[in-house]
Amino acid sequence: MAGIVALTMMLALTATGLAQPVTTRLRQSQAPAFPNEAQPSDQENLTFRSLFDGKRALGTSGLSSLEGASGGGIATWATIGGYGSNKSMGMAFHYSYVNITNYWDQNAGAVLGIHDRVEISYSHNFFQTRGTGALLGIGRGYQFDLDTGGIKVRLFGHIADKTLIPQISIGGMYKHDGDSKVIHEVGSKHVNGGDAYVAVTKLFPKIGLLVDTTMRLTKGNQWGILGFGGDRNDNYYPQFEGSLGYLPWFAPGLVVGVEYRTKPRNQNFTPESNWFDVYASYFVNKHLNITAAYVSLGTIATFRNQTGVYFSAQTGF
Repeated sequence: MAGIVALTMMLALTATGLAQPVTTRLRQSQAPAFPNEAQPSDQENLTFRSLFDGKRALGTSGLSSLEGASGGGIATWATIGGYGSNKSMGMAFHYSYVNITNYWDQNAGAVLGIHDRVEISYSHNFFQTRGTGALLGIGRGYQFDLDTGGIKVRLFGHIADKTLIPQISIGGMYKHDGDSKVIHEVGSKHVNGGDAYVAVTKLFPKIGLLVDTTMRLTKGNQWGILGFGGDRNDNYYPQFEGSLGYLPWFAPGLVVGVEYRTKPRNQNFTPESNWFDVYASYFVNKHLNITAAYVSLGTIATFRNQTGVYFSAQTGF
């Protein structure tokens, strides 16, 4: 009997010893295939969400302008880019394409919104003359390059709150044109320039109306693509930018509207015209916005009736 008890105890101990390695092997099989590879943690996810919380309402980040700042396509608004709250940050990236009668322009840029108070922006324009370059004497397909860095500060108000107080922001832009030789040949005084502006923007959700008025001090020729100042004028004068948008109740996320922008007349060789567009923009969600527009830009570098299409895609958080 004692032998049977001893044998039973030995078998139990042996079974326990065998089970342990099996359990260990199962645990090892569930380990990451690459044990040295960093695995995402809840703490890291929480850190990202706290930095970019995305708490602001859809559309309050605005669209993307040709100069990189948040706003409409040709008008800068008082909006702060991205969807970060006043305790967080937001970002947005965009690509825009304009195809008009004698030219086309591509634009890429990004904005960083800080605590729904400060916006920092950057954009680069690739302005292509196509066959018109040969007619202008600068070579077929000649390209102008313009870099624009900007900062915007929201003073008070909010675009989407329930009061009648609008969102008011002030901002500045520094612009650099990449070709001093051609810029001076067309009569521009400078390849570098700056703009300053104050923007007032308000959304009235009950009637679905967005209103913006912006006053800009500038001496940029074609927003800086053809340099700054000229033989006719080399001083800063105020220019007007305005936008009207309608948000139809039957199509959530859609905005349709018009924009208008006045331009300085600094050069005798290349007189400018005021700009106008009709746009439709759809916010798929906070991470994707698509805009299409008809644009009328008047005279650019002696060629009149520059009309065409504008397309922009924006992504962010």
